[in-house]
Amino acid sequence: MDTIVAPIMWLVSWVMYGIHWGLTNLFGLAEGSGPAWVLSVVGLTIVVRLLILPLYNKQINATRQTQILQPEIQKIQKKYKGKKDTVSQQRQQEEMSALYKKHGTSPFASCLPMLVQMPILFSLFRVLYAFPRIAEGERGPLGPIDVTTAEAFENSTVFGAPLSASFGSASEASLPINVRIVAGVLVAFMVVSMFYTQKQLTMKNMPDSAMDPSNPAFKTQKYMLYGMPFIYLFSGAAFQVGVLVYWAAGNIWNIGQQTWFIRNNPTPGSQAYRERQERLRKKRLRKGMSEEEAETLAQEEAAAAGGQRQQPMSKERAKKAGVDKTVADSPAEVEDEDIDPSEVRGKDGLTDAERARKRYERRQAERARSKAKQEQRKKKAQQNNKKRNF
Repeated sequence: MDTIVAPIMWLVSWVMYGIHWGLTNLFGLAEGSGPAWVLSVVGLTIVVRLLILPLYNKQINATRQTQILQPEIQKIQKKYKGKKDTVSQQRQQEEMSALYKKHGTSPFASCLPMLVQMPILFSLFRVLYAFPRIAEGERGPLGPIDVTTAEAFENSTVFGAPLSASFGSASEASLPINVRIVAGVLVAFMVVSMFYTQKQLTMKNMPDSAMDPSNPAFKTQKYMLYGMPFIYLFSGAAFQVGVLVYWAAGNIWNIGQQTWFIRNNPTPGSQAYRERQERLRKKRLRKGMSEEEAETLAQEEAAAAGGQRQQPMSKERAKKAGVDKTVADSPAEVEDEDIDPSEVRGKDGLTDAERARKRYERRQAERARSKAKQEQRKKKAQQNNKKRNF
């Protein structure tokens, strides 16, 4: 097994050794055994998280798009519900793939950071497992880790628990109680932190449309909410204290990173998104913006983020919906009747009437572009029909 992950083990050992060298030579920490080796494991966590940050951004975007697409996914699933034949199953998969492709996402993109980290985590496990054997001369050096370095690492502890010791092998340590307490506290922290992060994603950053109890994706999220933390209870007993330190530091990083993303870039339609919109509205009002301006900006942001906004209607659609087309199409003319020419201008240099006129012109331009696209599609369809007939 070490042969397969040998390159990653070599890289992990060099990263830890380089961080340890920097801590001892640049920051004055004691060489040999001591907290420098514990901090080198934490430093490895930071280096790995920084390297996979672009993947994390892709994961966030993919998860968000998947959550937004849940209503469309449920429509497709409902369409083929109860159809178990091969043709129906194939068509369902094709429609799902086309939907994901159209919106530039994939159900597997959210797994990328975990998939990248698993080889590193396993390599760290094998590196820590190799330290005692290197110190005792049972195997050769691993990158920069020779006998002296391995002995120094072996003597480094976290509150009396050696970094290479585990809960299962605590009886072999000089202070088995310390090992069990430290390992137990780290595992308990990981369980709580994992539950917290999953709770934030499931309850605060999911759109209301995706939180249907009958939604399979929502059910999966709830299973992960309660199931994932329990994995730590069983796997934590086998991992060394050094691996638990790496994992705990990674969970702390996850909490901070996820909190920042949920606060500043939440999923449209979620509770976090509504809270952010309310914060932005209050901030704009404090800066002197009117309620109308703040509401207009909020609608534009919602449209840009994929949220819902009032779409322009044609005359036929307006007649069916019972909307007065004259009023709906020309808010500028309606507002102009009550506008005082000496009205105070806002920060954008426009009066309310001028802003209404701009909105009206913008809607007209959108309709013109939409109509031009429809005509272009009709021409292409006619040309394709002519070619087929020919």
